[in-house]
Amino acid sequence: MVETAPQHDQSGLPGLHQEERRQFERLLRQLRLDRIGDRLRVLEAFLDSEGHHSAEQWQRELQERGVCLEPAFVAQTLELLAKLGLAARREFEGGPICYEHRHLGEHHDHLICTQCGAITEFHDPELEALQQRISQCQGFHPLRHKLQIYGLCRQCLAARRPTLPLALAAAGEKVRVERLTGGECLVNQLRDLGIGVGSEVEVISANGGPMVLAIRGSRVALGRGAAQRVLVSQMEQPRPVC
Repeated sequence: MVETAPQHDQSGLPGLHQEERRQFERLLRQLRLDRIGDRLRVLEAFLDSEGHHSAEQWQRELQERGVCLEPAFVAQTLELLAKLGLAARREFEGGPICYEHRHLGEHHDHLICTQCGAITEFHDPELEALQQRISQCQGFHPLRHKLQIYGLCRQCLAARRPTLPLALAAAGEKVRVERLTGGECLVNQLRDLGIGVGSEVEVISANGGPMVLAIRGSRVALGRGAAQRVLVSQMEQPRPVC
């Protein structure tokens, strides 16, 4: 079977995107908005990339294409795309508001790496069916939902050594203490906090200042210097069935 290349018009967009461009132009005229040509340029750059980008990143994308528009106008047009159903507005923990292409009739969820910021889309029919069953059992009519899973991507995990300082562990991560490298005074202080070889530690907060840890059901604060002296390994995670 020979595959045919997608058809493009003068805008350089493939067939499906041409139709979205026509829909957007029609809506702009119906709403009697100004600067239709400039708004279409924003849309064309948007449809040409399937990334999750902030308004500032889309601004740079346009500049790389030789399109110079005011940042406020670009941000306003992205909000308009979201309002008209051509973009999805995403808010990921710890990051700026992002916009991604919204495909009608499609849904996906996200894996977000807290180390490098990479965002991976995924869709699981079994998970979607489970959410429907839960809603039905509760007599609830779902309209929309979003699932965001925060953790470490494959590349960031691969870049780690077998052990690392506790100071480098990410919030939400569960680790096991393998070795204490400080002097006797520091080791005793750590043990008073419940931190010893073999201890299982959950990192609650790791953004600036002392780390907040959960150890044996208690929360403790540990300075960065001391955390640097605690070598830990990632606890084994259940192996995926996929």
